[in-house]
Amino acid sequence: MIIKYLMEFLDKKKRILLIGIAQKGPSGMTYEDLLSTFSYFMSRDSIQREVEELYFSGELNILKDEGEVRYIANSKVRNSLIVLELQKYKITKFLEKIKTKLPELTQIQDKNTQLQELEKIGKEGLETISAGVISLLKEFPELTIPEYLEIVEALNNEFFDKISSIVIPKMTEDETQQFLSLVAKYRGEKDVESIKKIIDVFKTKAYKEK
Repeated sequence: MIIKYLMEFLDKKKRILLIGIAQKGPSGMTYEDLLSTFSYFMSRDSIQREVEELYFSGELNILKDEGEVRYIANSKVRNSLIVLELQKYKITKFLEKIKTKLPELTQIQDKNTQLQELEKIGKEGLETISAGVISLLKEFPELTIPEYLEIVEALNNEFFDKISSIVIPKMTEDETQQFLSLVAKYRGEKDVESIKKIIDVFKTKAYKEK
């Protein structure tokens, strides 16, 4: 019997704590640092509870050095954030590109040519996002995928909602289900859950335009 693994993303509180601690590198943070950094939006009890759960799940290490206790994100967490930051950089560069490209497109008189060029940009963006998701799936996606989805949603609001009716609806519902079935077959249910979330972000926007 094969038991399928469905990815469970970390909740927002755990992600904020882990990222904040990981950003301090291998030296980590002291307990006082934790409180001063996060207590303006999380209670002391909440911080203690989340840190305890992250420690027992293996995402955090605790080091006692000369009477000082430091909380350190493990190497898996820190490595996954390197990949996330790289994908954020790629999306930022893509945004810079389209911000300079879109004014040029508005000057094109032929509407068919204009739509073709817009579709090329949209496909490039979707390829960038897809490559990002695949990269993030390799190491601790429970942390990085939901963070990435927030970036994708912002990108969607800024750009893809304007062209989603051109790019997204070309894949019918049957085709989408077939695509997800193939992903499940060749990559597993873990990847399907992440890809479905990406697709849903764009399809929601596409349906709103109809």
